[in-house]
Amino acid sequence: MRAAFVLLMAALAGCHTPGAPVPRAPQPAGPQLPEGAREPLEPDVSALPTDAPAPAARPERYRRLTANECRALAVAAAPLASTLDAHPDSVPPAHEKLRPALTKFAHASKLVRGHAADELRTRAAADALTDYFNLARAEGQLDLLAATDAELRAQLDDAEKALAAGLRDRADAPGLRRKLLDLAAERAKLEAAVAALNASLATKLGLAPNDARPLFPADPLRVKPDDVNAEAAVATALQYRSDLNLLRELRDSGSGELADAVLDAANPLLASVPRDGAIAALCALAKQPEERRAARDRVGAVLSARERQAEAEVRAAVALLMGHRSSAAARALDARAADAKLAEVRTRADAGQSVAAELAVAKLDVLKAKGELLSAAVEWHIAEVKVRAALGALARE
Repeated sequence: MRAAFVLLMAALAGCHTPGAPVPRAPQPAGPQLPEGAREPLEPDVSALPTDAPAPAARPERYRRLTANECRALAVAAAPLASTLDAHPDSVPPAHEKLRPALTKFAHASKLVRGHAADELRTRAAADALTDYFNLARAEGQLDLLAATDAELRAQLDDAEKALAAGLRDRADAPGLRRKLLDLAAERAKLEAAVAALNASLATKLGLAPNDARPLFPADPLRVKPDDVNAEAAVATALQYRSDLNLLRELRDSGSGELADAVLDAANPLLASVPRDGAIAALCALAKQPEERRAARDRVGAVLSARERQAEAEVRAAVALLMGHRSSAAARALDARAADAKLAEVRTRADAGQSVAAELAVAKLDVLKAKGELLSAAVEWHIAEVKVRAALGALARE
């Protein structure tokens, strides 16, 4: 019998002795690539044009959108927020006095899930407004690039006329063509960004997906001069932030189920370990005060950490806002100085002085300064969105 077992195992093993390596099937040979010596790798750009393409025509009609409309639409379209508001656990029983425990749980569920829904709305509004102001920057920069392109083409035309007249010292046609090509590359990136931001905003705002007209930010991008009191901002955030009020409601309601659900999202090890069988039944009947106190303590610890984090977020956001305000003020001074320089050069040109080269540089400097001012203003607005989000105000404004 033992010999038969050994023979059977040998047959199942492929008739090989125990411990012997099993031979593998031969693998097919791969393709044999040719050998060769190392060669320099250089791009072939012989077929590329030396003249930049003209700017494409921008759309004539847009869907105008203000920042406040953007915020309101994003709040209304926030994913899952309305689902949280209408959660079945938040509906009280038909006979509330007969089932007080279930009524209390439904009330706590409504408050907790309401705060969670507001947190989703705040995040959705912040994301949408960030896209909105980035779209404003991209559209504004496209206008400035179009003006810069027109100025460079005019300078290139003058340079080519100078070359035709034999005045090579007054012409830099290759340099101007290079600038136009760089401008075309930057314009292509901005056009791609505009398309991506339009698609992103259409989704975040719940707009019709088949509407071919792009969005146009209709706000004036005004940078406010007001100082923000960091202490008052922290106090406002600690009172109104949805994530903090959610934890406070969990701490005060004594709902272990809701607390465990939130704690599990923060860190699975914070929640209570589920029990099975008779132990679970006994715990459901008993609901000992010690367990409720332990749940409150766990929620309280998370709340304390979140409050410290919220204070740090608010202070950082306020400091960033003030920094961007100073940057915008500096860029505004640069823009005024560039305008003044252009006006001064034009005055000299009207007086008959030969300032053609200086005038060309002054015109481009004005456009560059305007672009930097636009970016600084947009950065201030994005920083303001971060402050409002840190305060917990975006969902309730």
